[in-house]
Parts: sequence; C-alpha cells; structure tokens
Amino acid sequence: MNLAAPHPFSFILFGASGNLAKLKLYPALYVLALKNRLPASYSIIGYARTEMTDESFRRFIEESIRSDMIEVNEKILKDFLSHVQYQQGQYDDVEDFKKLRKKLDDTSVRLAYLSIPPQSYTTVIENLNRAKVHEGGGAFRCIVEKPVGHDLKSFEEIHSTLLKSFKEEEIYLLDHYLGKEAFRNIYYLRFANPILERLFKNTLIHHVEISASESLGLEGRAGYFENTGTLRDMFQSHLLLMTALLTMRLRENEEGLRESRLNALEQIYLPPAPNLNDIVLQGQYTSGKIGREHVVGYSEEQDIEDHSRTNTFIALQLLTRISRWEGVPFYLKSGKRLDKKETRISFQFQEPHSIGKGSTPNRLDIILQGEAGMKVYLQTKVGGTEPEFRPLIMEDPLVCHGDCLPEHALLLLEAIHGKQEWFVSFPEVRAAWRLIDPLQSHLEKPDTPLYPYGAGSTGPKEMEGWIKKEGAGWF
Repeated sequence: MNLAAPHPFSFILFGASGNLAKLKLYPALYVLALKNRLPASYSIIGYARTEMTDESFRRFIEESIRSDMIEVNEKILKDFLSHVQYQQGQYDDVEDFKKLRKKLDDTSVRLAYLSIPPQSYTTVIENLNRAKVHEGGGAFRCIVEKPVGHDLKSFEEIHSTLLKSFKEEEIYLLDHYLGKEAFRNIYYLRFANPILERLFKNTLIHHVEISASESLGLEGRAGYFENTGTLRDMFQSHLLLMTALLTMRLRENEEGLRESRLNALEQIYLPPAPNLNDIVLQGQYTSGKIGREHVVGYSEEQDIEDHSRTNTFIALQLLTRISRWEGVPFYLKSGKRLDKKETRISFQFQEPHSIGKGSTPNRLDIILQGEAGMKVYLQTKVGGTEPEFRPLIMEDPLVCHGDCLPEHALLLLEAIHGKQEWFVSFPEVRAAWRLIDPLQSHLEKPDTPLYPYGAGSTGPKEMEGWIKKEGAGWF
C-alpha cells in the first residue's frame, strides 16, 4: 500500500530560504503532491529572516522545483503553490513566533522542521514552546536535521532543551540517508537473503570498505561546512549508521530497529593504536579538473579562509565487538571533489591459499549510489595447462522498483504518520558523538597532517600507504 498523508497538516519550515530547503525539501514536497500523497487541506509555511512576500516565496519554491525536475505538471504545481505562505521573522523574537502561530490550522498535525544551523536550534525550540506553536492543533512533530549539535556537549544541551519543550515522542531526529531506499536495503538485503548472513562473519571476511564519494564541492554551504568538516558531516551520522545497519541484529519487524541500531553503534570502537594517525587520515582538495571542468581548491572557495584546515576527506579504521564481526577491520572513507559520486560497501573475503597466477580475492560489492547494483567477483581459469585465472564478475542493477519516493518525501510522510523507526534516537546520536569527539579533537591539532589531493582524484595519495600497513587495499 502506498503511504500517504491521511489528514490535514501544517508544515512549518525554519530556514525556508536556505540551501537544503531549495535543493531537497521543496522538490520532495512537490513529488508528494504529484503522486497524490497529500490531503486536500494542508499548508506549507516558510519561516526565515530573509525579506519575502507570499508571492516572492512561491516564486522561490517554483524555481527550486523547476530546476530539480525534468518536467512539471503545471496544474499540480499551481495547486501545490496555492498551499504555500511565508512568515518573515527572527529566530530569537518570540513575537514573530506568535504571529506564526496565528497562521496555523487548529485541527491539523503540526510539523516544525529545523533546516537551520545547529547553533540556532536551542533558540528556535525555546520560542516554539513560548509561543505555544506546538499546542492547540492535532499531533505535533519537531523534526531536527542532522548533525544534532557540534559535539557531545552541544548535543546534550540541545537534547535537554528539546525535552524541556516537547514530549520525547514529538521529537524526530532526521538523517536523510535513513530515508534512502538503497540505504535501508543494507538491512533488508540481509533480512531477505539468509545466504548473506552466512557469509557475513569473521571466519570468511578479511575486511570491509564503506565508501561515500562526492564529485561536488560546497554547493553554497560554505558557512555550514567550514564549521563542520567531513568527519562531522558524513561519519557522525551517515557512515556510522551504515556500519550499524550492516552489523546490527536482525529483527522480524521494524519495532526494534532503533534498539538494534543503537546496540550496533555502541559496539563500534577505535582500534588500539599508539597514534591516532594510524587509524584516521584527513585531506583537503586543491584545484583540479573534474571531467572538462576546472574547479578551484577548498581554500579558494567563496567565504572560505585562505589557510583553513577544515577536512574535506577522511579515511578511518573501526572495529566492532559484535561476535560475528570481531577482528574484521572496517575501513570508512568519504570526501568531496573526488573522481565520481558513489556510495559503496565492499567485502573482501579471506584468501585461504594462492590458487595461481592472476587470481585475486573474492569480493562482494553493494553499490548504493552511482551505478547502483551488486557485483560478485569470482575467479575462472583461462585456457592452458597452467593454473592461470581471470576475474568472473556477476552483477545486477540494484534500483528501486515500485513505490519510490525521494528520501525527504518518505521521511516526511512517516513523520506525519508518527512512524519513528527510521528516525535516529537520542541514544544513537550520543553513541556516535562519543566515538567522533576524540577523533575530531585529534584532527584539529595543528600538528595533525592535512594531506592535499587534487580535485577529480580518488583522494590523498597517502591513503594508499596508510591502508597497506594493515595488509589491505582500497578497491
């Protein structure tokens, strides 16, 4: 059955003029309208400091949708925009929040979406409460974008503020990767295919690589990224959750998903090493070519300081105490301005003996983004009397079939329904920050190496020697 919004709702978007809203949220909401998932009565209220009228805000949204979609349904787009209005206001002015409250339907579910920098969360949350924006209607949801905080300390402050203002069941911590069908399929491929579970164990697997490569740069997010970096942006949420979905205990239904993910996150740990440089490596892109396009280096980007030490590439080694994976190293890497956009999990199997010339270890790739698919790398003999081998690659596309929605669209529908299984829990965020904080502190030290790499490359050349010390290699 296709999921749809079952009753009227008011969607309040803080940061309505921002980059995330423009690139992701408005196109996702339009897709819901296009696929007939929205009720007859709903409202979308943008809230930001930018000076706009209802009409100019509607034009802003229309431009966002048209730039994202190959084509639009003019009738549906016109009707969708008729549900849109705008409230200019300051985040620290409770009177502006009271004006916002007057725009709300008293019978609808209310969703307040915080598409704003983490440092603004506390102020907005407190004013939502003071102006009673969350009261007087139907159910209320406060949706908070990752990263929740800047470190463990700031997370705890946001956590405390949220719980003082709202009930825990009203708080939805959103990591958009958990709305991607391919991302969820990490779990469901295991659930539906017992053969994979029999293969995924330390007696068979030598190591695992989890890679999230991006060919794009800052895309207008210089202010956010300069204060965040790749470790906080990609590892604290996306890549650690990928590792958890891969190693967590399987459940027969979704009700225990959050508990299983949490348990898996709590079992992840940093390998013992005399120096953290042995388990984490950082880089920053310099100018180069991606395709035919020449791109500037990170320090030359608009609004970036000349001598910034913000990392745009990270490679990290992790281990887990979960028994079936004990002793298997997980190598995670992610970076901007790399040679291609791809999210992939690769498993290299143990090589019990050398079978002959040309042979390579067996491998399984699960490619989630890019040329999505599954590939199994086996060996087959070439002609002749000597045992010489070539790769035998079996592959199949791994694409969504059926009811496929953009990740933000799916998560918004689940929030309206009150489904929290694919939203992150507070303990999950806490477990992630506890792992990330000591690494971030190490990377910020002035004597920690920050390796340059050319835009359009695979990353810093130093990462090859870094992983070879562990008897492994990047795929």
